[in-house]
This record gives sequence, structure tokens and C-alpha cells, in this order.
Amino acid sequence: MKTNSKLIHLVDEVEELLAELKEEHGPEINDLRTQVEGAIASVRRAIRRNGGSAAARVGRYARTADAYINEYPRLAFATGAVVAGGLGYLVGLAASSRRE
Repeated sequence: MKTNSKLIHLVDEVEELLAELKEEHGPEINDLRTQVEGAIASVRRAIRRNGGSAAARVGRYARTADAYINEYPRLAFATGAVVAGGLGYLVGLAASSRRE
């Protein structure tokens, strides 16, 4: 979240600079202004797309997992069993390699 606030602050400062240069005209300045405004719009879209806190992202993942489990309970159970079995196997391998 700290990065988002820094980006927002930077974008705000760049917009202020553009506002101060609004009386300046010329083909190069207009092209640069267009490029900077496009970059600002892109950054704002990226911030909105990535927005929200870590808790909000975890909540979205939890809702996705919940929907998956509710829609496909047998497949979810089988997936959990395979994952747990794989983890158990890996732990067993690690423990046996430590003994040797």
C-alpha cells in the first residue's frame, strides 16, 4: 500500500507541473504533454487494478477457494488429499535424508 500512495503522490505532482505548463505550446511540448498524460492515465489504471489492501486480496482468494469448494466438492476433496499426500511424502523424504 505504501508503494501505491507514493505513486499517487508522484502522479499528483506531475499533474501539478503539467498544470503550470498549460500556457506553453509548441509541437514538442504538446507531444510530451500527450505522452505524460497517457502515462499518468496508465499509472492510475494500474493502481486501481492492483488496488486494495493485502487483506482485500486475501479475501478475494478466499472467496475464490470457497466458490471452488462449493461448486466442486468431490474434486476439492480429491485435490486436498493429493496435496496433503504430496506434502506428507516430501516431509518423509526430508526426514529420511536427515537421518542418513
